[in-house]
Amino acid sequence: MEMTNTTWWMIGGGTVVVLGFGGYLIYRSKKNSKNNSLGYSVQSTQANIGSGVQVNTSGTASVKKEPNWNAPFDMNYLEDVKKWVSPKKLLILGDSKASKLAKTLKNAKGTFNDDEYAVRDTFKKLRSKTDVASLSKAYYNNHNNKDLWQHLNSFLSHSEMKLYVWKYINRLPNYKTL
Repeated sequence: MEMTNTTWWMIGGGTVVVLGFGGYLIYRSKKNSKNNSLGYSVQSTQANIGSGVQVNTSGTASVKKEPNWNAPFDMNYLEDVKKWVSPKKLLILGDSKASKLAKTLKNAKGTFNDDEYAVRDTFKKLRSKTDVASLSKAYYNNHNNKDLWQHLNSFLSHSEMKLYVWKYINRLPNYKTL
């Protein structure tokens, strides 16, 4: 069978299309991996948001520093909120329940298959961002000083973090009082 000019043009055109599509996929995967390695840590979030606002409370001469409401994984978040709302008492997650939820999150990372639904169900149970801080502290204390944010980020993609973690955290109030 003899190949005509038209056949050669069709083969060449198909090759260019396939190579172009493959190049685009490689470019896109490199761009996504670069975005996932940048700026998704507690430190960069704090640097982008700032350290809070100084507020003079009425009737007193003391100045209170407003907590960074967007950093609930920071273990200092709980102490900052306690200072902010004093003398009111905070409603926070108990140590035993926080430890149990921390263990659930630790076990969510699997060798071959991760349990994203366990992560989602854990964050669904929390009632405020102070609960997130308590959970983060319990994870740190119970799992050899490992950071909860880094643990979640090690097996969840950016879109999964948005879907299973931030979707629920963003709906939470900053704190609850008794």
